[in-house]
Amino acid sequence: MLLLLMSATEFEISETIDWLAHRSLPHNASNPELLISGMGQLEAAYGLGKKIHEQRPNLVIQAGIGGAVWPQDMGKTFAIRSEVLADLGAQEKEGFRSLFDLGLDKADRFPFRNAKLINPYLHLLEWSGLPFREGITVNEIKSNEYEGSQRNQAPFVESMEGAALHYVCLMEKIPFLQLRSVSNLVGDRDKSRWKIKEARKSLHQSLVLLIQKIEKADETLFRI
Repeated sequence: MLLLLMSATEFEISETIDWLAHRSLPHNASNPELLISGMGQLEAAYGLGKKIHEQRPNLVIQAGIGGAVWPQDMGKTFAIRSEVLADLGAQEKEGFRSLFDLGLDKADRFPFRNAKLINPYLHLLEWSGLPFREGITVNEIKSNEYEGSQRNQAPFVESMEGAALHYVCLMEKIPFLQLRSVSNLVGDRDKSRWKIKEARKSLHQSLVLLIQKIEKADETLFRI
């Protein structure tokens, strides 16, 4: 089975990269392919699409750190169940309106369902053993109060690449998981209060356990 492990930056999964380079492989196991895509939806979508074209993976895992709205989520890792394009639309006098609110796209046009990019591989999500969160993907990180669709997504985990993973893998019908570890609260730009070290440690531990489980898993797990 070909597993593709992707992250926006090497920094977010550096411990896992080091572990993969030095671990003793079990019989018939191989290390995942790695993709450091760069930050943002465009780089993530292009990098993943190119990698899929070169060699189609059986499973894609995107891993990274992000922000959340609940203080108790800090330093914890979650499996992301769905993604919302939280700031793609128009800011009008009445507030933020998404492309779907504006009538520029249909909320149930594949791969969207009710304006969300939902991971349909429920058995895979449950098998990961991680708690679930919904995700929102943004292009702009704000330090003020969140507006529009973002207000209604709590509890959520924010990233700048999650929707690209969901969109590409849904379109290509490739099983996928998104793992996000919470390093900060959204809107808080004071990095002295962030828990980056704890988030990276939690993400690494979760990835190690997951990769070890995948090596022993039946590939029928990766079906809808």
